Amino acid sequence: MRIPRSLVPRAGVAFGVVLMAAGLLGGPAHAADGAPAASAPAAAAAVSDANQTVIYGTAGLNRGESWSSPDGSTVLYQQWDGHVVLYKNNVAIWTAVGTYGVGTYLYMQADGNLVAYDAGMRAVWNSRTPYHPGAYLAIQNSGNLVIYSGSTPLWWSNYRPGGDPTDPECRPGRLCP
Repeated sequence: MRIPRSLVPRAGVAFGVVLMAAGLLGGPAHAADGAPAASAPAAAAAVSDANQTVIYGTAGLNRGESWSSPDGSTVLYQQWDGHVVLYKNNVAIWTAVGTYGVGTYLYMQADGNLVAYDAGMRAVWNSRTPYHPGAYLAIQNSGNLVIYSGSTPLWWSNYRPGGDPTDPECRPGRLCP
């Protein structure tokens, strides 16, 4: 039996999420019950220095889990309601627009793309950074969320690739989709 090419990526991601949910991929993440709490970095993350937590491809979060910066002041939270939100000192500073109510998994893929999926494994938000194998996500004490390829930033939480840099939603101090 031959599997159609269009099903291969979905099946691979779905399998990865099943492994992640079973605790066999990506290591444990922080479980959170309400507002995000500052805690130690997840086992899937490696602290590269005192200023940022690094999340490598194939790591992910389920609803109610989070990753935090080394000092715990910056928290990326896959909330119970599906919303993916970045907090700095318990104040929301960035959100993945389109995830509220539907986001189920947040997955840093091996190709460098950070993607939020719904329960049916349909992408509801992504960083638009595929084709960068080895890229990683950094959660920084300063409150920024950055995807790097080597030392080159590909995407950061206060910038929307391909978007209008004068967009009033993407100014410092405002939530940026």
